[in-house]
Amino acid sequence: MVTPVAVPPEGTESERLVGGVPLANLVRDFHRPMVNFARTMVSSPTVAEEAVQEAWVQVLQSADSFEGRSSVSTWLFSIVRNTASRHRRRESRIRDHELLADADAESGDPLSGRMHPAGHPDAGHWSVPPSQRFLPEDRTVESELVGYVRAALDALPERQRQLVILRDLVGTSADEAARILGLSAEGQRALLYRARGNLRNELEKRYRR
Repeated sequence: MVTPVAVPPEGTESERLVGGVPLANLVRDFHRPMVNFARTMVSSPTVAEEAVQEAWVQVLQSADSFEGRSSVSTWLFSIVRNTASRHRRRESRIRDHELLADADAESGDPLSGRMHPAGHPDAGHWSVPPSQRFLPEDRTVESELVGYVRAALDALPERQRQLVILRDLVGTSADEAARILGLSAEGQRALLYRARGNLRNELEKRYRR
């Protein structure tokens, strides 16, 4: 069972401003993405909820000290990353972060043969466009697509999944995502390229079944 969000009701702490934004609005907009993000680091949805609950408590405790050196979303996800890491250590199930070099050695370029190469007039664009089956025509197909996306996202390695959540679901900038995950700008670009390529490949595998 999902634990209620640890933020007081309207009229009390929920009216506090964090970076100029009411805390209640932050909970509304970011709680579920924060849980999804935490879920990439811990063993169960319950532990992910607990990690995010702990993060909101920290937000409440330190809201007045937020100095705006980063965006509110970057600050929130950085706190979640720290709390989820603590929960993972408590579980004694720490997994090593995926290394880009190892991933490259194991599987190569996930978009090999699908993009026009450098020097081509359409370099960087699809040479083999995504299947038209990814265009939902009704609610049934749309629901099926959502299920495929969730399963494909779950199949990605941890850091790839984190980055897709931050960049494509939450909408953080490249710089913000790099800071949250401790990546260089170039490392963020390379990891996102691989993540999106692997996500597409996972989706296509599921549609071919």
